[in-house]
Amino acid sequence: MKSFKKSILAAGLALAVITTIGGTAVFAAVNAPKSFNDIPFAGSYVTAKSEMYYNTAYAYTSYGNYADSLSVESTYIYWDNLRGTYGTQVKKAGHYKSARVDFVAPAGCKSVNISSTHKVAKNYQSWTAYTFDDKEA
Repeated sequence: MKSFKKSILAAGLALAVITTIGGTAVFAAVNAPKSFNDIPFAGSYVTAKSEMYYNTAYAYTSYGNYADSLSVESTYIYWDNLRGTYGTQVKKAGHYKSARVDFVAPAGCKSVNISSTHKVAKNYQSWTAYTFDDKEA
């Protein structure tokens, strides 16, 4: 399991990009997949997903059993058509079985991308993955 975790983490870190929008550093794993489905981890399965639509987005992490901890943290970037600027929203949620964050762009805005970090810990093991979705993904 540890080698699987390291490979997922290494892939995510290798693809990570830091950008600045409006003076705020924003993490985006631009080549990360949109989802990981039914990945075996510590006796159960993990699902992690980021999905974006025209002016909404969400990110989700679930574990088939009760984890010691589980979280999803996402950065959502949108384009303000009226002002001609980018905006960002950052949200985090955690629980023991599943967690979800939802985003809605303000009126007159459209989605650009969502990048998420998903974490699950169970029995002194941890699992981390990065997901990403954008208008071209």
